[in-house]
Amino acid sequence: MISEQFIIENDDYYGDFDLKLTMESGQTSQPPWLLDKNKYYEVLEFENHDVLVEISQESLNDDLVVNCFSEREVDVEKIRKKLFYIFDLEYDITCVYDFLDDNKELNDVYQFNKGLRLFKAQFPYECIISSICSANNSIKRWTKSVTDIKKVYGEEKIFNNKKYYLFPKEESFVSIPDNDEGLKRFGVGYRSSYMLNSTKLILSEPDYHKTIKKLSYSESFKKITELEGVGPKVADCILLYGYNKHEAYPVDVWINRITSYIYFEGYKSSNKKIMEFAQDKFGNYSGYVQLYLFNYARLSGLTEKLKAIK
Repeated sequence: MISEQFIIENDDYYGDFDLKLTMESGQTSQPPWLLDKNKYYEVLEFENHDVLVEISQESLNDDLVVNCFSEREVDVEKIRKKLFYIFDLEYDITCVYDFLDDNKELNDVYQFNKGLRLFKAQFPYECIISSICSANNSIKRWTKSVTDIKKVYGEEKIFNNKKYYLFPKEESFVSIPDNDEGLKRFGVGYRSSYMLNSTKLILSEPDYHKTIKKLSYSESFKKITELEGVGPKVADCILLYGYNKHEAYPVDVWINRITSYIYFEGYKSSNKKIMEFAQDKFGNYSGYVQLYLFNYARLSGLTEKLKAIK
C-alpha cells in the first residue's frame, strides 16, 4: 500500500473553510464521509483507480491534513483538485461575503456560517438518488438509507484491512428489485420506484451527466425535472450539489418560511414565487444564500420563532 500526505493551507483558497460544519450540514449531495477519531474517510475514484482519502482539520481555517492510500502511485495534484471541487475551495467565497454585506436583510447571516461551503458530490448520480431520497424525509433517515444502499450494493474496496464502499453505478442500481427484499428494505418507501425509473431514464441517454453539466441553469432545471420524483426543490438540490449550478435555490417548507419572513413580511408565498424571487435577487449567489439562510435560521433561533407563528 502506497501512502502520501499533503497539506491544504488557508492561504491556498479564498475565504473560510470549516470541514466539520460543511460535512455535517445535511447537504443532499451524499451522506457525510465516514468519521473516525476526528478524521473523515472516503474512497475517491480516478479513471478506474481508487484512492482512500483521510482528511482532518482542527478547527475553522486550520490546515487540512490529507493522507492518501492506494495500491498504485498516488497523483497528489489530481486528489487535491478533486477535493477542491468537492468542498468548493476553488470558489472565491469572499464574493458571497460581499454580497451579504451589500444586502441589509442578510447582514447577520455570515456570522453563523463561517467556513460553511458547498459539499458537492463526487458522483452526480449519487446526488440524484440522495436528493430523491431526502424528499419529505429527515436528514438522519435519508443518510442512513443511502449509506446502507452503498454497503449492500456498492463496490467494496479494502484499504488497510478496512472495508469501504463506492455508491453503485446506474447499471448496478437499476437491477435492484423494487420490493421489500430489495430497495424498499432500506426505508425509502414509495421513493424506490422514483429512483429506479429515474435511473432507467438516465441510462437511456448517452452522456446524460455531461449533457446536464453543459446546459445553462434554466435548461438543466427543465431537463432534470423529467426524472421521476424530481420536483422543483429536489431538482435544485441535484443541480447545486451534483452539477455545481450555483444559481439553484432549493425551496422546502423551511426555506419558504425563512425567505417569506425576511422579504415578504411573513406573508406566505408559493414555492414558485420564492424561487423566481431568489433568481432575480440572488442570482449566482442563490445556492450559498439558501445554504446560509437555513443554517442561520437554525442557529439563531429563527426556526423556533417561525414554528410559533401559525
